[in-house]
Amino acid sequence: MKWQLHDLIIEGLSNDATVLANWQTSFGCLPQPTAAAPSLIVELNLVEAVPAPPPGEPQFRQGDVLHYFVAGEQVTAHFPRFGQLQLDLTTGETRGRLVPAAIDTYGVLEDLIAIGLSPHLRRRGYFLIHAFAAAYQGQGVLIVGGSGAGKTTTGMSLLNAGWQLLSNDSPILTAEGQILRYPGVLAAYPETFARFATTAHLAQTPISKAGRKKITWPAEAIWPDIWLDSAPISLILFPQIENRDTHELERLPAAATLARLLPHAVEQWDRPLIPRHLALLRALVEQAPAYVLHLSPDVLAIPGVIEEKLRN
Repeated sequence: MKWQLHDLIIEGLSNDATVLANWQTSFGCLPQPTAAAPSLIVELNLVEAVPAPPPGEPQFRQGDVLHYFVAGEQVTAHFPRFGQLQLDLTTGETRGRLVPAAIDTYGVLEDLIAIGLSPHLRRRGYFLIHAFAAAYQGQGVLIVGGSGAGKTTTGMSLLNAGWQLLSNDSPILTAEGQILRYPGVLAAYPETFARFATTAHLAQTPISKAGRKKITWPAEAIWPDIWLDSAPISLILFPQIENRDTHELERLPAAATLARLLPHAVEQWDRPLIPRHLALLRALVEQAPAYVLHLSPDVLAIPGVIEEKLRN
């Protein structure tokens, strides 16, 4: 399968029909060229067991989840539970061997695809960041936060109010100050979908808190014209769920904004690209004002607070 991602053509290959079907669900909002040669190739094949890691110690560890082995332009991303990606930074190719758990575990396949693409994209001027991104009247807003901060709830409130979507999880940033579209499905717990009139029909009643599962759904299946290809970044938000009566925006200085962005953007193993990445982020925080968004339970009022800030 092939997808057009801005001026690049991504080719996805797999020996497994389920991998390809899930991939197409995630990337289905992108145009599909037919005859053009691919710019980047990602191959994800299923195997029975996780391949052995390369010899020696990894150059970078992300806990027990992900280990990077770097040998010049050849990089191995080793996932002890899910498989292994071999990245050739010269050719723009990623070859992966994954075990079934990578397909069966929520969110892993999308993460592996992004990990397999992001170093290649950086070398072509496209820098991913872990965030939600939406646009209001052509003005791009970046919503950054860890799990449980309210990032998805804030983003869903904006889409419900008629905003356009740039990315639900991994928008692309450029040195020109643009947020570019990156594909993916919406993912939230049932109670988040239930909060909004346009998505309430998708919510399922959880049996117990321990048994809660996130719902994933293509945004374009809810709002056919929801996707926007690009927008200049106008605002950076760091949501924070609190027990309060009203929403409030607290301005952040540029240095504090940069410090908050770094863990969601820069991959420490990719040392040759860190200077370019830092320069981009520094320019970003000088271009767009940033705020902590102190959230109250009234999710329907979130868009109005942000829109007022964009108008002023």
